[in-house]
Amino acid sequence: MERILVIEDSKVVQAQLEDILREGYILSLRDDGATGIAAAREEPPGLILLDIYLPGIDGYEVCRRLKEDERTREVPVIFITSLGAEREKVRGFEAGADDYIVKPFYPGELRARIGLHLASRREKRLAVEIEKLKLLREMAVALSHELNNPLTSLFGLLHLAGRETPDDRTQLRKHLAEIRTELEKVRFIVEKLATASRVAKTEYLLGEEMLDLREI
Repeated sequence: MERILVIEDSKVVQAQLEDILREGYILSLRDDGATGIAAAREEPPGLILLDIYLPGIDGYEVCRRLKEDERTREVPVIFITSLGAEREKVRGFEAGADDYIVKPFYPGELRARIGLHLASRREKRLAVEIEKLKLLREMAVALSHELNNPLTSLFGLLHLAGRETPDDRTQLRKHLAEIRTELEKVRFIVEKLATASRVAKTEYLLGEEMLDLREI
């Protein structure tokens, strides 16, 4: 089950949320901004329900810090607050919130919005996995092509070397030198693959990094 982090200092609201969401979700409760941030960073949840008025660090600042942190940047944050004025909503979205629910909230609406944001995050993750698979396929095709050329030459040279007579050492040495050259090409390609994580990376969805195959 998906885990939801609730950062809310009201025990009454915590109890309401537990009652509404206990079926289908695992809830972690925190009473203030500092412990909420620490909990999110230690074990990023699937979604965060966040109050604005909190002891110490307010909800706006909590949201900003979570969205600035690579570990929690992609976790959906829904503000749950009694502040329904437009300017407060704007502040919430400017801080990085993904949604905004005004108290008192309807259980059905709350569950629907949570489900929507969790589904959206799963779709993004799936899109990244699909791109990874596409990348691996393209890399396999590229490497197959790159390796095929020297390997073809190697088999041809081995065939020619096998046909040489023991007395024709000059021609044999030439073939062996050519084989060494082709083997060096293969080793170079393998080394490029081994160090691929350090060449020409491109930022992608959810902080993933895609490699430029032209650099391999």
